[in-house]
Amino acid sequence: MQNEDPLKPDYDFNAHLVAGLTPIIDGDELDFVIDRPSGMKGYIINMTSQGEGTVFRGEQAFHVKAGDLLLFPPSAAHYYHRKHDCASWFHRWVYFRPRAFWNDWLSWQSSYNGVYLTQGLDADNVAQLDKLFVDIEYISKSDLPYRDDLAINLLEQLLIRCKSVQPDVVIKPLEPRIVEAMNYMTQNLNKNFTVEELATHTCLSASRLGHLFRDEVGMTIAQWRDDQRISRAKQLLVTTNYSVSQVGRIVGFADPLYFSRVFKRKAGTSPKRYREHIS
Repeated sequence: MQNEDPLKPDYDFNAHLVAGLTPIIDGDELDFVIDRPSGMKGYIINMTSQGEGTVFRGEQAFHVKAGDLLLFPPSAAHYYHRKHDCASWFHRWVYFRPRAFWNDWLSWQSSYNGVYLTQGLDADNVAQLDKLFVDIEYISKSDLPYRDDLAINLLEQLLIRCKSVQPDVVIKPLEPRIVEAMNYMTQNLNKNFTVEELATHTCLSASRLGHLFRDEVGMTIAQWRDDQRISRAKQLLVTTNYSVSQVGRIVGFADPLYFSRVFKRKAGTSPKRYREHIS
């Protein structure tokens, strides 16, 4: 008989998202070693909420405590348990199959034996992350309408927050004129304005705006605008019944074929398949 409890051995994890809390106390029924030498089909993101755990063994072993984050990619071996000299290890976790456009969020600065590790977060970040873990578990187990969509949305927030707290992610204030240009583009996504028109709006020359934007943002104006258009298109595909071509026109693509091409390049799949997979 198949095990239906994800906290017990031999659970299949044949799902796109499963979430829970594993409360391990010395000597209880959950106090055993998780040993999956071949990893899993999906990712597991894990945050310790109480006590301490041990990941791997021998010279590769390291310990995690409250507030520490782990991310196990599919290729990584799983070997972890309650730290032997600690009375408990409570950890929240989410198992998931990633979407193509999540790739950048699934690479953290520090990794050990193929497992990503983030430690030393401040109390505010830990509290925000913990709330997201709790909300994902609650929503994923609820009977709410659009339960899967809501859980995926919260998971995206969790992954983005985890990526944003990585030490190599440097956040600096943007130049005010670049912010003004971004705001203008965001409010006029459906318009095909020229760089010269945008430059006039920001009181810069077209050449200066282009160089400054690339230096500050790390991409061209056109690339950034297309990113915003595709992000808006994703929302419309999920929350409305507009046709794919209508969605494209709303976000500024008059040619539906060109819209589909840009969408696939940015999101890793076509607008139609994106809607089907997230519905």
